[in-house]
Amino acid sequence: MKVLLSVDDSRGVLDRLYKLIGKITGVEPLIAQKRVEKISELLQSLCPDVLVMDLYLLDGTAMDVMNDLAFSKCKPVLIILTEQPYEDIETRLKVAGADFVLNKSLEFELIVKILSQLSEEERGKHIAH
Repeated sequence: MKVLLSVDDSRGVLDRLYKLIGKITGVEPLIAQKRVEKISELLQSLCPDVLVMDLYLLDGTAMDVMNDLAFSKCKPVLIILTEQPYEDIETRLKVAGADFVLNKSLEFELIVKILSQLSEEERGKHIAH
């Protein structure tokens, strides 16, 4: 399962997340720049199973990427990270297609749990076929 990461300006946070995700069986973490155009290009060329990205990117927002995805064949599970605890933002993101909206500070470990579960489900599909 390919997981594209476009998170945080802090290299330490990205490195930590990359290492945690890399320990999950069957998960291949890939790193993308925090630019809408670059993320959209990688989504088309790699078509990852999961996209984990910050709400705010260097040149736009996760909503811009989700707008691009609306016209794409690639339909990854979308995990949006934010420091904004506002319910209206979460609602708008979910209506636009986000599967999960997580508070980056409080729910960081939940990313690993979600990816572990998705990886198990993916492996189960392959075993069943």
